[in-house]
Amino acid sequence: MPAYHVERTILIEKPITEVNRYIANFGNWQHWSPWLIMEPSATVTLHGNQNDVGAGYHWVGKLIGEGKMTLQRLTETDLDIALEFIKPFKSHAMANFRLQADGDSTRVTWLLDASLPWFMFFLKNMLQTSLGMDYDRGLAMLKSVLETGDVPSQLELIGKENQAGRYYVGIARQAKTAELPTIIPQDFQTIADWLNSNNIESAGPPFTLYYDMDIHTTVNTLHNGIPVDSPVDVAAPLVCEQLPAGPVYKIRHTGDYKFMANAWAYAMFCARNYKVKLKKKPAGYENYVSDPTTTDAKDLVTEVVLFTK
Repeated sequence: MPAYHVERTILIEKPITEVNRYIANFGNWQHWSPWLIMEPSATVTLHGNQNDVGAGYHWVGKLIGEGKMTLQRLTETDLDIALEFIKPFKSHAMANFRLQADGDSTRVTWLLDASLPWFMFFLKNMLQTSLGMDYDRGLAMLKSVLETGDVPSQLELIGKENQAGRYYVGIARQAKTAELPTIIPQDFQTIADWLNSNNIESAGPPFTLYYDMDIHTTVNTLHNGIPVDSPVDVAAPLVCEQLPAGPVYKIRHTGDYKFMANAWAYAMFCARNYKVKLKKKPAGYENYVSDPTTTDAKDLVTEVVLFTK
């Protein structure tokens, strides 16, 4: 059977003993699991003595399927977890956490080794990339909950809507995902300054329109834009275009922008499970409903809007 491997690392500013005990208690996983956040109503049943070998949990959800995990080995620096997936298809895997003290902090590496049924061999590369993104999301939430006691990221499915077309003034970009937190606010400021200097009022909250999102290279082709009531003449680097009209599928995220990957994962997850047919290009957009200059990070409301067929 085709084997695959996933590995991601993060630095958490907590001592290794505290990190170890937190991960080894499966009762804590509902606070940082990249899958349980997408279905908090899923049934989770703990078994065994937490923080001891043999502890684990059984999950059952409409969206996230069914499975079990059991702690098989526990040392100061290593946690080995046996995974049994029951639905949507049966398989087994081993997940591992490797902890390394780094001063008063801990470097956490989360690994997975598994295999696919032979008839699903074509999913190997996609699954490795997708699970790697899930691991990145999970580790970011683990870091947040351990360092701050909270994960400011809540998800809500709005569902299908029809939207009108909107003109916007924007800036076209190609950038890696890691660069966007710097680029996006800079572009919005540039656009806002131009609108102000030309006495043009915005007609809605700013947004980032993703024409293409390459999950392998993390390079995004996008427009950062601010809506306007009618088309206007602009000069480079500005563009004036129209946000497409038509059916869309919408998710609402409440919380810090650094957890927006949760919203995109949830949007794609819901669309797949509810058999919503999506357009490939443009992929969708982030609509920044809240003003980050006047709204606390934990209360920021952002919509992820996918274009549907």
